[in-house]
Amino acid sequence: MTESVIKNEIYMSVRYIKNKELIQDDVCIVGEHKEADYLSMTAESLGIKAQKLNTAAEAKSGFKQMWYIIDADSRDLSDLDTAIKLCEKRNKMLVCIILLSEIRANNLIARYSEMELLTAMSPALNELRRKLSGHDNICAIFFDRIIGAEFDCLGLADIANEAQNDMTVTVSQSMADTYTSALYISDAVNAVFTVAKYGRPGNVYNATSYYLSEYQLKSEIYTMLARYGVKLRLTDDDKTPSYAALSNGKLLSLGFENVCSFSDMLRYTLLHHLERFSIQTDNINDGYSGKLHILREIEKNMLREIDRICREHDIKYFISYGTMLGAVRHGGFIPWDDDVDVAMLRCEFEKFRNIAPKELKDCFSYESHVNKNGYHYFFDRITAKDTYFASKYSDGYEMPKGISVDIFVVDNVPANEKAAYRFWKKLMRKRMIMNVRWKNTARHGKAYLLSKLLLPILRLRSMDSYSSSYEKAVRKYENKATGWVMPASSDHKYRGTFPIETFSEVIPYRFDDVDTFIPVGYEAFLKAWYTDKYMEMLPLCEQNPFHDYYRLDLGSNIAPDSGIHFEYSGELK
Repeated sequence: MTESVIKNEIYMSVRYIKNKELIQDDVCIVGEHKEADYLSMTAESLGIKAQKLNTAAEAKSGFKQMWYIIDADSRDLSDLDTAIKLCEKRNKMLVCIILLSEIRANNLIARYSEMELLTAMSPALNELRRKLSGHDNICAIFFDRIIGAEFDCLGLADIANEAQNDMTVTVSQSMADTYTSALYISDAVNAVFTVAKYGRPGNVYNATSYYLSEYQLKSEIYTMLARYGVKLRLTDDDKTPSYAALSNGKLLSLGFENVCSFSDMLRYTLLHHLERFSIQTDNINDGYSGKLHILREIEKNMLREIDRICREHDIKYFISYGTMLGAVRHGGFIPWDDDVDVAMLRCEFEKFRNIAPKELKDCFSYESHVNKNGYHYFFDRITAKDTYFASKYSDGYEMPKGISVDIFVVDNVPANEKAAYRFWKKLMRKRMIMNVRWKNTARHGKAYLLSKLLLPILRLRSMDSYSSSYEKAVRKYENKATGWVMPASSDHKYRGTFPIETFSEVIPYRFDDVDTFIPVGYEAFLKAWYTDKYMEMLPLCEQNPFHDYYRLDLGSNIAPDSGIHFEYSGELK
């Protein structure tokens, strides 16, 4: 798990630096510290040129900036002298990163006041400040005490061990008056990139992420672990209130922001220390109020029904998209996925659409725009009748809503790739127009004014006519043996075309406990959709439920139970 946690920390930094356009090339990173390793790994992930050296004396020409890391209590500043002289001689910027091991507690500071650097002014730190001052090419960053997979300034290892071994988290009243600050390692990396681009020479910036009490820290951990039977143990003590923190107001003025919330940071970092508790899985399940496992059972029942009908009528189908990826990579659902997708070639789909509505079990319904009941998605669905599922997206539309399995179609497209791309673009324009008409309001963003002008005209036609027109457009090459296909109406991103042989034959494949099929060319499909690295797990921060649901009603699909009790992770049973 440690590798996954570190990978996540680097990924969040890379994403932040790209989004903020903070990339700095030709950097020389100096220091024998873990922080230097993180800066180097981030630079490598960004694909930028960076030297990683132990001392400034090793530096060669060719760098634009030097990022020099030093401990605040360092007594040997000779190599820093070398770095200062080297950067001055070559007129290069020097960003000096000063690691603070502690910050002096100050009991006189008000609880929510702006807190500046309160470290003891040791002779070493005074000498360091003196050396850095008076230069027009140097700015400095004070790093708060760092927290992360390989850093533990908050004592998370001890708290985690107590929770796992003694099943307790200990708190006291005085902890509510013990305030501190800490710097998340991802934020530390981002702070350097921020100061490197926007920092003003001669200025010192304090880098910190979170300001909290010891009581808040332990209460948050207890909340995460309470479902496992971990108890909160209260003790009495008589500690003097303590406040020891950095203020990062100056860094914030450069546009710096935390990469994630304190709760998310704590969850990611605890994964490094916890062995008995699966808090990442819990977080995913909590995204559905504990109902995710039942939602999936309903979807698998619908998948079994699709499989039954297709086998009885010799219809070739296959699981697709995230469902296919989950089967290949996990043997079932992707841990944070909440839906099931199947697909068919057009000729197989038309047979299924004619047969399925008549053969489905009474508890399921067949949803399609051809039913003319307000359903206007670009694909058909099998839906569990007595359920309700409204996501943030679907809640904006008047249509049947329920827990469903989506059925996508793979259509013929031109053999010429440029012609196929033009065909896809035309479909996307039609979809945009249909979305404006269906939602009955102007789009946000660049198309706002155009969609606002078009909407009164679009309202002159019914949604059913748009859906029929769209399906006609998708089926343009249905009777032409082009030899090439694509899931033309299923995605807003162009993924290319596939030889029809990719999907024309299917092979048996197990999805969790359901017998199903995947296409013979599934590897080519997964590479097109999820890149060549489709077998790699996403970073922890990306392992979140896809649908932001507003309401999830399981209907009668709650498992029977002999007694009435409240299950922490689910329904009242």
